[in-house]
Amino acid sequence: MIDTGKLLIKAEEAFDKRNYDYAIDLARQIIEFNPSDAPARKILRTSTVKKCELQGTKPSAVVSYLTSFSAVIKVQLFLLLKKHHKVLQSAEDFLSKNPYSIWARNIAANSLRQLDYLDGAIDEFEALLTFLPSDVNTLKSLGELYRLKGDVRKSQGYYQKALSLKPTDLEITRALKDISALTTLEEGGWARAKSSREIVKDGTVSKDLERESQFVKDSDIPDEINRVQEIINKNPDNPDNVKYLKKIGELQIRQKDLSSALGTYEKALKLAPSDGSISVKIGDIKVLILDTQIKQLQQKLSTDPANQQLKETITKLQEEKKTFQVEEYRKRVSLYPTNLSYRYQLGKALYESRHYDEAIAEFQSSLRDYKLKTDSQNYLGLCFIAKKHYDMAISQFTKALENPMSSQVAKTIRYNLALAYEYNKNYEQALTEYKHILEVDINYRDVNTRVNNIQSALK
Repeated sequence: MIDTGKLLIKAEEAFDKRNYDYAIDLARQIIEFNPSDAPARKILRTSTVKKCELQGTKPSAVVSYLTSFSAVIKVQLFLLLKKHHKVLQSAEDFLSKNPYSIWARNIAANSLRQLDYLDGAIDEFEALLTFLPSDVNTLKSLGELYRLKGDVRKSQGYYQKALSLKPTDLEITRALKDISALTTLEEGGWARAKSSREIVKDGTVSKDLERESQFVKDSDIPDEINRVQEIINKNPDNPDNVKYLKKIGELQIRQKDLSSALGTYEKALKLAPSDGSISVKIGDIKVLILDTQIKQLQQKLSTDPANQQLKETITKLQEEKKTFQVEEYRKRVSLYPTNLSYRYQLGKALYESRHYDEAIAEFQSSLRDYKLKTDSQNYLGLCFIAKKHYDMAISQFTKALENPMSSQVAKTIRYNLALAYEYNKNYEQALTEYKHILEVDINYRDVNTRVNNIQSALK
């Protein structure tokens, strides 16, 4: 089996060395084996653009059309036949000649969406926004894709921008209402809603949304699972069954039927063994199962605090969870070495397992992602505290506090900074940081006690 992780690393190295032909060749190999590999497709697209820039050539639309006429015909034909894999391949053929083509990138983005390769589709649509920042359809597509990924904030942001450009678009308005429904679900669930019409007032649209989107009322989940399962049963060989199994799995997770969800996703993986998103979901479910078992035992322990056997079982499960998470995130980093969020998650798992040197290496990588920078710096500081390198911990916490963040996160990092100062016997600096926290939250953790202890020691 091809090791796409190693190929991706080689492709990145080739790109960094401006060996764009080799980077393109490697990226194509990865995509041929795994069409859902978004990082490889991004390298392919960027390398093709850089190659054109290096050669000082930018193909015109007419020249591209003439030189890639067969690819254009194939795109149209396969669109009619709804063979989205073939459409994507033909669009890639066109983009190999002209990576600047908005038409071809749009075709590729929509094909990736149809094939349920969400990360790849998002990359393509976000690239399109650099050419067409006010394109409402692109903004709507990104809103929908992030909704499917469960990123409510980004989904809402794209839809709101689209609505500002086209205030009369009812589809956008309904989508935003639907997202509001998801927020309600996260905060308390559909069970608190009297009916879907409270959220989407058009009864027909509401019915369609409940059937075709992931937003199904809790009470309707069993019927929806049966409906989707009937679709699978009618055509067992349909490649779209992977998508249907994913939907059933998500609904089973909402039912908290984790063992059934695990079985469903394992069936999906057998149909699409190269789909990394399914493997990731299986890993997440296994962690949820362990979490559920631990919480159930902890509840029992709260009523029987002297039960030594329960304590030992909980400790054993907690260690099993830590070991599994390290192994799981190692696999993800191996498969997607450029995905910095996986490196951050691996770093956290390593930190919790007390593998501090390895955790530091992962956090040093993940801080390159600006969204993960503050958290990575905070964990780096904690790792250095664990290793008793207090001066290095102080440096990381101080850098982290320079970033924009919420007041709650700022208190956490400032507290860790104060701890590092205290452990390093820099008592005056520790006192200063603790007092900053007291000024905004006098009940935060044990800050009051620590301030009193330091002041007593300094007298």
